[in-house]
Amino acid sequence: MAGNNTYFIWGTEAFLIDQKIKEIHYLMQEESGEEVELLYLDGDELSPPRLLEELEFSPLFSLQRVVIIKRPFWLGKSGRKSSRNEEILKVLQDYLQRETPGQTLLITAIEHNASNVLVKLLDKQATVIECKPANPQYLANWIKDEFTARGRKINNAGISLMVKSGQDMYYLYNLIEKLCLVSEGKTIDAKDIEEQLEGRDEIKVFKLTNALLDRNLKASFQAFYQLLEQGEHPVFILFMIVRQFNSLGKVKCYQEERIDIKEISRLTGMKDFAVKKMLDQARNFTWDELQYVFKQFLDADIRLKSTGQNDKTIMEGLLIEICNKK
Repeated sequence: MAGNNTYFIWGTEAFLIDQKIKEIHYLMQEESGEEVELLYLDGDELSPPRLLEELEFSPLFSLQRVVIIKRPFWLGKSGRKSSRNEEILKVLQDYLQRETPGQTLLITAIEHNASNVLVKLLDKQATVIECKPANPQYLANWIKDEFTARGRKINNAGISLMVKSGQDMYYLYNLIEKLCLVSEGKTIDAKDIEEQLEGRDEIKVFKLTNALLDRNLKASFQAFYQLLEQGEHPVFILFMIVRQFNSLGKVKCYQEERIDIKEISRLTGMKDFAVKKMLDQARNFTWDELQYVFKQFLDADIRLKSTGQNDKTIMEGLLIEICNKK
């Protein structure tokens, strides 16, 4: 490999790829003893001139930087022969042949398409890391460790059910977070997990909807991008967000009518813990703000289904509108 640090990280388990990125970033910071800048680039919207511009690194404001390009289309099978691919190949060839002190480039992909000329280049000149799907024993240990790190316990039957659920690690990570919120200190068992698995769609978007109800824009973007990584469609994501805000509106209304938590739980079909959490989050929105948010939902739905605009851009704008206080 040339005098620069370039990694090609591939595999179907997005969670493990993101963990590897965090690990590389952490080690760089430990070695340098200073903050290392992170720059994420959208591979699907990255033109060759823009790629060239972004890879030009001058340590003016930051002594070290990590550039991350996730799942660019030009590493797939469909782009093996195209003028754009050839231009990107030239940019990467030039970049890999020169030293770039202080900069590390990370490129990720779902598959290793050996016939792709760009993949061949990365195989030769980058550090290649394969993130294989976790085996059952690894998953079991990881699940137990995640609960322990949060000060919670789970029995062996619960661990076994989570391992056998067949869900990806991001889904399991969000499920762990929700179970810890529900458990209130007790040991989690298979019954607790079965109850949560019945609402699989809610678990998928739990991290995003929770961040939106907290009006935390940074966490909302992180959760949204994770859902896209897992292949969730923006229309489905919007549907789940709207459903959660419908629940918020109901809870807020019942709260103002001085209805107690037990009765709200009965009326909405929500668990007591979920009602308590949502009562706190309801304070983050006035009725005028909720009315504005629902107008934004309608606008986003129309644009997603009837315009040629980029779906991701539409959803990013929506998240900003929800989290910004009016």
